[in-house]
Amino acid sequence: MYPLKYLYYNTCLVIKALSSLKKTEKKGIQFIHLIEAKYNGKIDKAAINKAAKFQSIQQHLINDQFTGLYGRTTNEYEQVSNRLYFIMSGLYDDIVDQKLLSESELDLLFEYPENANQANSKERLLASIHLKLLYRVNEIDKYKEVLKKIHQAQKDSIKQFDESISLEDILSITKRKGGFSLLMCRHYLNLNSSKHMDDCWFNLGGVIQMTNDLFDIYKDLQDGIYTFANTAKSYESVKVLFDQQVEIFKYTVKSLDYIASKKQKLLIQLSIIPAFGYLALENLRIIQNGKSTLPDLKLLDRKKLIIDMENPANIVKLLKHSYLIARN
Repeated sequence: MYPLKYLYYNTCLVIKALSSLKKTEKKGIQFIHLIEAKYNGKIDKAAINKAAKFQSIQQHLINDQFTGLYGRTTNEYEQVSNRLYFIMSGLYDDIVDQKLLSESELDLLFEYPENANQANSKERLLASIHLKLLYRVNEIDKYKEVLKKIHQAQKDSIKQFDESISLEDILSITKRKGGFSLLMCRHYLNLNSSKHMDDCWFNLGGVIQMTNDLFDIYKDLQDGIYTFANTAKSYESVKVLFDQQVEIFKYTVKSLDYIASKKQKLLIQLSIIPAFGYLALENLRIIQNGKSTLPDLKLLDRKKLIIDMENPANIVKLLKHSYLIARN
């Protein structure tokens, strides 16, 4: 019975994604240009494309799966909030990366967005979108608390440029950064509020961030960022940590207050996300080549650390991992 359910649910998901992702991405670009015109601001082309791409992925692979618990897809209001979040997130990253504002100025911007510097176009845009999202969420106090926590996690992530950082600190930052980022997105959907739902989004966010770190080993090494993936001594030690996060996430799905069939469908459709992490782990296993420890990853060619998702063999492996995650 499970094989048929898996095949049906993920076939539907793939067909929907193939037919809708590019269309939603294009709609996202058009929306961003409207926001630029409305608030008299300018966003870098690369940032526009990134925001448009990821808001589309978020909508079709995550948001629609959770609203599916209610027998629907995301509505236009929810989709607009989702687009606004990814614009805000991109602007935040630019301001931090380019050091346009100090840490204390960023703190004040999120606490008092109405006092933003109108002469700085990125600051003005960030504050305007932040204010707009505050008006659109239902549980503003909870939302503000999550926003405060993700902002703190982003500030703490500066420690990841220090090679003496402990694994405990790396994992804390990683899970908080991914967890609270995704939990913010939960507030943009009209879902029943509960601790179980929040736990599910938070732990899925942790899985996503850990998966990103597994895929970005080469990039993070070049940028001098220390992650759980690129500081590990062995493939086995990385897998243990990832396994633990995936199991926590799966437990939170099973703890949701919905009938078993809906929770199984949700897990099947979300299982593709951690499957990417297991695909990257397979690559580490190959690199370790039966030895007890990994080689110095800094000395490896880029080609050995990059996962080629255009390789049909990797697509097959991805689906295999997805199938096993949702079955167990």
